[in-house]
Amino acid sequence: MKRDDSRSINALRATSQFAALEPIWAGISSTMQLRALLVFGALFNERVYVHDTQLVDNPRIVGDFSRSDLRENNFYRLLRDLVATGVVAVGLRAHNYLYQEDRLDPCDSLAAVLNSWKRNSPDGKGWVVSPVSAARDRMIKELDGVLAGDGSVVVRYDYVTAKDDFMRQVREAANAPGSVLSGLLSAQPIELRRRYDDILSRPRFSHTPIFALLHDSGLPVSSELIQIHGLFDETAHARAFNARIMGSDWTSGDGTGLAEAVLTDAGRAHSRPDPQLDMRELVETAYRMVEGPPPDLLAMLRFEEIVELREQARELFEIQSYLEVSDARDADDALATALADCAADYWQRICDHIRATRPHLAVRSTKLGIFLRRKMPGLAKVAERFAMTGLSTLTEVAVNAVPVVGGLLGEEAKRSMLRRANLEFVFFADSSRMRELRSFYPHRSWISSDARSITRG
Repeated sequence: MKRDDSRSINALRATSQFAALEPIWAGISSTMQLRALLVFGALFNERVYVHDTQLVDNPRIVGDFSRSDLRENNFYRLLRDLVATGVVAVGLRAHNYLYQEDRLDPCDSLAAVLNSWKRNSPDGKGWVVSPVSAARDRMIKELDGVLAGDGSVVVRYDYVTAKDDFMRQVREAANAPGSVLSGLLSAQPIELRRRYDDILSRPRFSHTPIFALLHDSGLPVSSELIQIHGLFDETAHARAFNARIMGSDWTSGDGTGLAEAVLTDAGRAHSRPDPQLDMRELVETAYRMVEGPPPDLLAMLRFEEIVELREQARELFEIQSYLEVSDARDADDALATALADCAADYWQRICDHIRATRPHLAVRSTKLGIFLRRKMPGLAKVAERFAMTGLSTLTEVAVNAVPVVGGLLGEEAKRSMLRRANLEFVFFADSSRMRELRSFYPHRSWISSDARSITRG
């Protein structure tokens, strides 16, 4: 096991926090969707982060562990193997906070985290998986054995700092007029809001008592008021690992998704998809079009294939070593072009591999358009009609890594560059195939760079 100090994580790596593993993430309706997102994340990030809360209390991980010998495309088995090789790094808190004893409880394993939780809440209040789950106990024991192996990567993070970040986000959003959270709270009964404010007035609080309050009040897990706190928690962990956030929209409703509204501070915009949005016109705005197997075959890639394909991603992971920008004033266009070319070439290699290894499944091809986000129509409108995966990825790596860019551009120029160079992968399929794709990809999956600082200390 390699122990990484979170303060020394190389921020130039292409990394993402796998927020879709948040135990209450309602938009993920199956482990196949989780697997598809995990495969995508492992292919397009040098490292993917998960953390102890996700592993200890996610019902789909525990459920897949219980039938780990039944299916080759089992999500738990893939996650375990990627953890064992360090592709997926595990965030493990140094301490847990014991509320009733008002002290920090040292944690050196996932089992220690679980036991500390039991001391805090032995009745399971605020838990997703029952504290007396025998399957979970066996799974945690196996994962702790994996983390003790030579290839795994464990990132010890400061639980108190992460929870301070969570508390700050919740308090600021709850008290900010016009924020998404304040709008959701205003629709709740007065008594619920009073009890909610009582939690926020405590010197310290975590996600657990908020989830327990809202869930016990009759709100379904899919409620946006419950979901938004899961997003705040994942954002706090992403900052602890200095990683982007990888997740998905929770619903296929119209307009701005909850995650997009919160992460970009864009507010909520609701609109019907434009019936005039023509596929031919949209294709004409694509930077590159790639023909290949349907994206649902990504979920079928085995661990060994993912490792092999990642060898072909070295150019993508190390884009900073070959990207040349001669004039900082043109840096954004040069950066976007290099990023799109590299991503398209890599995707083509992935498609070629799938076509060669699964010719009987890859008979029906799917068009993939790679778009520079600044040249696309409204994202919500496109997402309603086509399967879509956002890639706010690697631009931050290149911005910080290329000396002429990092040295000559100010912070606002860097942020403008990130906004302009972000990519969107859009899969085009007929309506019957689109319904099939929705079972593998929730409304829209994304990798966001907004939670991570582009400055280097």
